[in-house]
Amino acid sequence: MTPTLVVCKPRLPDDYTVQKQALADTLRSLGLVNHVFFPVFDLKPLDEPIAQVQQWINQADTNKPRMVVFVSPSVLEVVIHRVGVWPKGVVCAVMGQQSRALALLLGVPEEQVLAPSGLQADETEDSDGLAKLIEKQYADHNIEVLVCKGPRGRTEFALHLRTLGHQVDVLECYDRVPVLQTQAEVTALLGLAGNAVLWVTSSETATVLNQQLEAHSPLQTLEFKRLCTVLTTHPRITSKCKELGFANVSQIPTGIQSVHDWLNTKKKSMDKTPQQANPVAVSQSSSARPVSAPTSSGPSWLAKAAFFVSVLSFVLVLLIAFAGKNQIEKTRLAFGERIQKESTTLEIVKEEVRQTGDLFKDMRTRFELLEQAQKEEASQRASLEEVYNSLLASRTEVSVSEVEQLISIAKRQLYLLGNVNGAAIALAQAIELLERTDKPSLLNLRTAIESDLAQIKALPADDLLRMAISLDAVVNTVEVLPMLSGANATNQTNLAELTEPQGAEPANVETTKPETASVDVAAAEPAALPEGTESANIWKDAWAWAQSAIKAAWYDVRSLIEISKVNSPEVLMLSARQETDLRNTLRLSLLNARISLLSRQADLLKSDLQRSTYLLDRYFDPKAVQVQRAKSVIQELHAIQVDLVLPELKATNAALRLVVAAQQGERQ
Repeated sequence: MTPTLVVCKPRLPDDYTVQKQALADTLRSLGLVNHVFFPVFDLKPLDEPIAQVQQWINQADTNKPRMVVFVSPSVLEVVIHRVGVWPKGVVCAVMGQQSRALALLLGVPEEQVLAPSGLQADETEDSDGLAKLIEKQYADHNIEVLVCKGPRGRTEFALHLRTLGHQVDVLECYDRVPVLQTQAEVTALLGLAGNAVLWVTSSETATVLNQQLEAHSPLQTLEFKRLCTVLTTHPRITSKCKELGFANVSQIPTGIQSVHDWLNTKKKSMDKTPQQANPVAVSQSSSARPVSAPTSSGPSWLAKAAFFVSVLSFVLVLLIAFAGKNQIEKTRLAFGERIQKESTTLEIVKEEVRQTGDLFKDMRTRFELLEQAQKEEASQRASLEEVYNSLLASRTEVSVSEVEQLISIAKRQLYLLGNVNGAAIALAQAIELLERTDKPSLLNLRTAIESDLAQIKALPADDLLRMAISLDAVVNTVEVLPMLSGANATNQTNLAELTEPQGAEPANVETTKPETASVDVAAAEPAALPEGTESANIWKDAWAWAQSAIKAAWYDVRSLIEISKVNSPEVLMLSARQETDLRNTLRLSLLNARISLLSRQADLLKSDLQRSTYLLDRYFDPKAVQVQRAKSVIQELHAIQVDLVLPELKATNAALRLVVAAQQGERQ
């Protein structure tokens, strides 16, 4: 019987006719009349990726060679059908000679088509052969490559080209939708059994075909996979078919011509089989003749012995028949009972088979529900992956924007305010944001920021902004700083006296007060009163009150005159206008010091601080708390190292420009 070729290629929409017509013409020219089409997938072209392909092809202003790689004849027809006339200067690369012929039919110039010949060991008609051919022809310079493919698979081809240094982009130009086969179509295919020759061109086709057949009838599918023959074009497809349980799998080169050659070879081998069987039968018959001759010419005693044994056997049979009549009857009854039991058992088995059939139908229904749920889950998973990819892209854009803002803050803190700690904190936050993303394009930016952060951390961590604020606080207190010429000036003597309690005897009066006659209070104390008189207590209380009043009056008299030691007498003779001018001069000197601090001018800062210190020491009360606090701030500013060489963040700025440019390119 002639084998039936079952073509399991994906089905394109009706308006894509070039590949269909080419296949039909080839089948007719090769005489493959006995064939059927059993498409497993419907191919659905995707408009947006195809528009991106057309935009990529029509791009100008590039000096690199440009190439579009089509991984299958289907994606080749889908793209060129939309693109129209193939542009000059763009190479059309395909996986084999069949795709090359299709490209020529679609109008691609022959000199712009690149395909492995399949005649050499390093030019096999697959992705590996095309990759080696590209590596051989473009070894001296890099090219721009756009890989057009279907969903899933062929990822290693793009990775291989990237390792060679080429710029590679990948677009999925169509989607596969499994065909819902009718019951009649699946039954007709299973009915071919051992006469079917399946032509499978992808692993996904083999997987979905197996699912469709098992959903119809698992038992018939097992028998079908045992008897049918599967023709594949790649070791990966061959391995997948064997994994699914197909017993007879053969790998052939790509193209319908290879299928025709295999069918002719199979037909010739089937024709030779009967011719080889006849000589064997003849030889067996010829060898049997001489064996029978010695048997007929054997000695006569063998015939006599055989006759004797026959007679003896007949006698024994008669004896057993007469002697065992009852036993035979019992045996017949026992066999009858056994047959009845077997009949009962058979009925039980039939009932179990019927229940098993019902259970199988139930399991089949559940399997169909599970398969439908699996399809829905696959569709939902694809939608979730699309949403996740869009969210990931938007999150990467947000991360780059946040990092750019933090770098700008670090520049302002470093160059405008001189705040080394603030710049280091901003860059550290930028690094923390980059650690949350795993996009490889941001790795160089993170490395550059870490390098500049290390340089910033090596600088002295003087907070110029904090010191400027402290200096502003001193400027605000200039109006209330006590001067030596003011009425509120203090010295060591009157400070000590003011801290004495009211009515207490001042210490060291003779060193700070003019010589006065001391009042001998104890001498004026009256003599003791006689005991027992009633007016003794009243007199004692009156005397204590008089003594306290005299001490208070004496303290007030001593406080009328105070003596202070001043090195420059002219300081005490300043007028109110001169005091105002001095305070304004001190304020201007401190403001100039603040400006010099923020602009990191060390010489001007030192000069302004020295002038301010001189004014404080000469004209203001050095023992006042406000003056001492102002001097401490000025001394702290003296210790700051202002003239630092700040890093320019060159590495960070360059890496940030590259990331922003790449992001804008992805948006376009």
